[in-house]
Amino acid sequence: MSTFNQIFLITGGSRGLGKGFASAIVQRGGKVIIIDILKEVGEATEKELNEAHPGQCLFYEGDVTDELLMRNIWEDSEKKLDGKISVLVNNAGIYNAADWRKTMNINLISVMQMSYIALEKMNIKNGGSGGTIINVASVAGLAYAKFHEAIPYSVSKSAVVSFTKSLACSNVLENYGVKVAALCPSFSDTQIVKDSALAEYIIKSLNIVPLTVENVANDFIILLEDIYNEKAKNGEIMYVCSKSRYVDVNKFDLHELILPESK
Repeated sequence: MSTFNQIFLITGGSRGLGKGFASAIVQRGGKVIIIDILKEVGEATEKELNEAHPGQCLFYEGDVTDELLMRNIWEDSEKKLDGKISVLVNNAGIYNAADWRKTMNINLISVMQMSYIALEKMNIKNGGSGGTIINVASVAGLAYAKFHEAIPYSVSKSAVVSFTKSLACSNVLENYGVKVAALCPSFSDTQIVKDSALAEYIIKSLNIVPLTVENVANDFIILLEDIYNEKAKNGEIMYVCSKSRYVDVNKFDLHELILPESK
């Protein structure tokens, strides 16, 4: 099986980066399942992609925090597409400075929830065929928040990076036949950035040129190819910017921190 001759599931895939990923996948022959709460936008994206690539896109309206619904969508979509989902892209996310619990539920809890569903379904020991999980974090997940209102978002994305690395370092993925990686885009030309006054302020004050959706989608494709060709190691973190690169965010090993007690 080639890198893209597979079935992909993308959360939050009706617009922005998710739509960019979906478009790049179907252009390369893959099939994509999109889950989003934006029903009309999602249906329009499904229609657009299927007009260009018939039968390669399937849209479901759904809240990623609803575990039972996500399980039902996973199973129903595999039946409709007559195959197993091989790649999960945890892309759904929000920036909500006023409601940190909602931010954490969507940006982190749903990512963990979907990942554990994927591990269960993809597990070669459970009859699965293995697979890949790509978690979409952010440059905010690689740095501390310097603005109070950005704390929930930054913490949620930092946790996604940590979750990705922790999964990769755990003792189960190799046995399950699953690989995991994270994508950390810098400021991008998406609605979530346009709707944030703080993001707009940072972009203007630092004279940042936001990445296009195509820029990020191209690096998403590179990450997938590197994973498939084993050029990227399990748990790789890609920082997406004008000069994208893999970054080392390893933490101390527990044995390095627990020193022998002095006599």
